[in-house]
Amino acid sequence: MTANSGYSDKRTRAFIEDYNRVVIIVPSAWGATRDEFKVYGGGVEIPITDFYCNPHGGHEITLVLGRQLDPEQPCFVVRSGISVPAQPKGIYDTAEFAARYTYDGKLGASIEGGKTVFRLWAPFAQSVRLNIYGDGETGSNYYGGVMRRGERGVWTATLDDDLSGKYYTYTLSYNGREDAETVDPYAISGGMNAGRGMIVDTFSPRLTPYGWAEEHEAYKKKHPLRSYTDAIIWETHIRDFSGKTRAINRTRFLALAEHGLRNGSGETIGLDYLADLGITHVHLLPVAQYATVDETRLYDETYNAFNWGYDPKHFNMPMGAYCTNPRDGNSRVRDLREAVCALHSSGIGVVFDVVYNHTYNFEAPLALTVPYYYYRFDHRGNPPKGGGCGREGASERPMCRKFIIDSLLHWARTYHADGFRFDLMGLHDVETMQAIERALHAENPDILLYGEGWVGGSTLLAGKKQCNKWNCCGITRSEGAAGSIAVFSDVMRDCVKGSVFHGGDGGYVNGRPYENVNAVKFSSMGATSPNFNMNWVPDDAGRVINYVSAHDNNTLWDKIAMTSGHAPRELKLRINRMCAGIVMTSRGIPFFQSGEELLRSKPNGSGGFVENSYNSPDEINNIDWDALVPGSDTEAMRDYYKGLIAFRKAHPVLRLSGRAEIEDATDFRSDVRYDIIAYTLRGAGEELYIVYDPLEPADVPLPEGKWSLRIDGERAGDTDLGVYEGKYHIEGKSVCAFVRVR
Repeated sequence: MTANSGYSDKRTRAFIEDYNRVVIIVPSAWGATRDEFKVYGGGVEIPITDFYCNPHGGHEITLVLGRQLDPEQPCFVVRSGISVPAQPKGIYDTAEFAARYTYDGKLGASIEGGKTVFRLWAPFAQSVRLNIYGDGETGSNYYGGVMRRGERGVWTATLDDDLSGKYYTYTLSYNGREDAETVDPYAISGGMNAGRGMIVDTFSPRLTPYGWAEEHEAYKKKHPLRSYTDAIIWETHIRDFSGKTRAINRTRFLALAEHGLRNGSGETIGLDYLADLGITHVHLLPVAQYATVDETRLYDETYNAFNWGYDPKHFNMPMGAYCTNPRDGNSRVRDLREAVCALHSSGIGVVFDVVYNHTYNFEAPLALTVPYYYYRFDHRGNPPKGGGCGREGASERPMCRKFIIDSLLHWARTYHADGFRFDLMGLHDVETMQAIERALHAENPDILLYGEGWVGGSTLLAGKKQCNKWNCCGITRSEGAAGSIAVFSDVMRDCVKGSVFHGGDGGYVNGRPYENVNAVKFSSMGATSPNFNMNWVPDDAGRVINYVSAHDNNTLWDKIAMTSGHAPRELKLRINRMCAGIVMTSRGIPFFQSGEELLRSKPNGSGGFVENSYNSPDEINNIDWDALVPGSDTEAMRDYYKGLIAFRKAHPVLRLSGRAEIEDATDFRSDVRYDIIAYTLRGAGEELYIVYDPLEPADVPLPEGKWSLRIDGERAGDTDLGVYEGKYHIEGKSVCAFVRVR
């Protein structure tokens, strides 16, 4: 349905770099002269006043024009009788373009006063046609009308009827390109495979679950997020969560809303399991429409319908494959709302994983509406690979920044989002992320914001502008907000259980305790202390996500297996419990992968493990709920995590946030074996004593007075496991936590 995007690697290409400057890339510039080039704008020749070869291999020729061209008109460079269309590129970064075309109003399709209004930002399109369809998949358009160009490059059309439930696309004509039919980048729902957008009235009662508004208000009142460090996050995928269950809506959004689910042993699973576990937030891997699952084949048993979803296609519409009826755009909206409503009623917030750093390809709506604008390209018009692919977004440009913020506000308002996780956040510029923080916390001060503080490859975004873990520390916090923006701590991830880049390398708990002691101490303080010679020191533990496993890389249990060889199972279980204990007793925001507490594994069938299961079949990715059997190791591990969560919630001193208060509260002991970490925590009217022992059993001194044991190597919770005084014999590879007896 889409035409050639114009991004193919042709030998001769031309770009508009400024209003009086065009660059043409040619196979060879040898012997080229100014006289052999002509530039035409709007059918009129524009004089060339200067000519020079650029230093990039001698194949780039800059033509300086005698007057400004109008990029809204067709522009061509002619050489030797060959006419090459000049596509806008560098001009997008000029102050003049920003002044002329930056637009801060509403975009997309909306119902206004019983009429349907369409607005599309496409400043350099020569024409835009609106297409209306009665079906989201088949059939020709029954209405097609030319839209009107307005101020700042916005095309509009107003139809007298309320067209809710109808489908639509735009057909755009551009300089030297075939007409391209595309979905509106602002479309909030669509038909099968989202080949057409859908006009949606989000206020329609048909799309609003019972108690939608009331439940959200009740949730916010009952579960305020006073500080980011109060959050406990459980990351999952829609299919992972319910694929191996008897849920009526297995692998769909609505599986998140089903109560009363049990596994084969009669154990509670699903939504009720989450409520019992005690987490505060569910983190959902991307639920916006992505490209690599064919929704027409969902019921084909031979088809692998699994993907993590980091290949975005449409940023504002829920994934049709997770809906009860992917052909009906209303189902996308209603089903996801019902799932969120059910989670809120169970006291659980919802975090959406968002992927604004790239699109799956250059046939995405953003590329087809304003070619070259929403992406970064080098001087030759080639894309970088900062996201591991060549389709990197240009968040620093005003209208790209607006699109991201508008999209986030849409999810916050339409689906009552409680947080967002930003994929490869280092590819976003700091200014954009600061604007996001301002906009979202003005909408809801409790919204949780965090992301990956790194990039996935080489990028054209300057290092000082990247929202990586270092620069993210400079993003300020809105007044009254629960936090600013947090980043994942790769320091904790790797120092506790070993590097994710070297499968056999261990960390503090499983092979290299001595060299990781300081990194674990640093992590236990929420990465806020400058005393451990780390090159990343945020000023607030609310800026730090503590974790040892996520969807990326090996599961925790598989990593332990890879580093422990033929060690007894009980030893591996102790290592797992110790990892969890360190995460849950450290300052910062605890985060764990769904099923980590169930000894989740991804065997490859050949004695190894699947590290990157982004498109592995369900049998690799599903949470094995049936492993939860009474009296099993899995049940015991679930209970241990549940106990850790209960302990963390019961003691506010574990959730201290500011650097100064954490420094004042923490006192590390020096009279213990070097590999052992022992420290007191004082604050919020209580005192805790925490001990980490990664090796052999030892007698560790206790601070003066009596201490109630709450966590040891096998048990966790906030109930008394015995009162001790003077010293305590700690078993190896374990975490212990004590509360002072008053």
